Amino acid sequence: MHFADRFIAATTKWVGSAILILMALQIVIDVAMRNLMGAGFPATAELVSKYYMLAVSFLPIAYAELQRRHVEASIFTDMMPKWTHTPIYGLGFVLSLFVYGILAFGTFREAVSKTSRGAYVEAGTMDFYTWPGTWILPVCFGLMFIVVLMRLYQVFTGRFKDVHADTMMITEPIEEEK
Repeated sequence: MHFADRFIAATTKWVGSAILILMALQIVIDVAMRNLMGAGFPATAELVSKYYMLAVSFLPIAYAELQRRHVEASIFTDMMPKWTHTPIYGLGFVLSLFVYGILAFGTFREAVSKTSRGAYVEAGTMDFYTWPGTWILPVCFGLMFIVVLMRLYQVFTGRFKDVHADTMMITEPIEEEK
């Protein structure tokens, strides 16, 4: 299980970083071409909105769960006895598994449909195929489904650690102005 955690974390981190770099480079090239040549890089807006932004927005959800960085509303559970935390996490993971399963299945069906139709948008004088970008969501939700399934396994086997995420902390005190 530890290997799967590390593999998913490393893969999402490196793929996400590469996508951010590619997006930034394409936008810089587009702006430079518009200013120097009067015409931008073809289909930049479509590529950014249909591919890059989907990946940048949804790829990190599995990584965030692996790092325990998702938002937790623990105001009430912190006041409850410690023995109630594990069943509450279990219930939360079961609900998350259900939701991410539905999201993965629904977006998978949509991606299959758009792939079979060869979905595209018109970008200037060219047809820009958008169907490959529809596969980003089922992959991202599928990864999150796998991560939540691993968390649920950890809860049921007693390996889940009920610790708070390592929140960002100020390491140096803020000096007061005098």
